[in-house]
Amino acid sequence: MIVLDANVLIGLYDAQDANHARAKELLLTHADEGFALSALTLTEFLIRPTALGRVTEAQDFITSMDIAVFPLLPTEAEYLATVRVTSGLKLPDVVVLGLAQSLPAAIMTMDERLVKAARAMSIEVV
Repeated sequence: MIVLDANVLIGLYDAQDANHARAKELLLTHADEGFALSALTLTEFLIRPTALGRVTEAQDFITSMDIAVFPLLPTEAEYLATVRVTSGLKLPDVVVLGLAQSLPAAIMTMDERLVKAARAMSIEVV
C-alpha cells in the first residue's frame, strides 16, 4: 500500500501540471501495490476541480483508480498535532505521514520537505 500526497494526484489529473509525467510514471510503476489517501488529501485534491466546476469528473477519476480513502479519527488528533509542531510541516503533509505510519505504508509525493520528514521517521518513499 502507498499513501498518496495531493501533489501526485494533482499532477496525474492535470496534463498541464509540471509533475504530470512523473506522477503518471510513478503510479504506473507501483499500480499493483494499491493506493490510499486521507479524506483531507482528497479534499486538497478536489479544490481546483471544484473551482473549475469539474468536481464530479475529479471524483470519478479518484473512484476509477480504486484508491482507499481513510477518514481522520479523533484518536489521531494529538499525535498529528505533535508531529505538526515538531516537524514544521503543514497539516496536510502531517496527515500523509500519519496515515502511512498507521497502515503501515510507503508514501508517494513530489514534495522534498515531505520526503525528508518521511525518511527521518523511517517511512519508505517511492
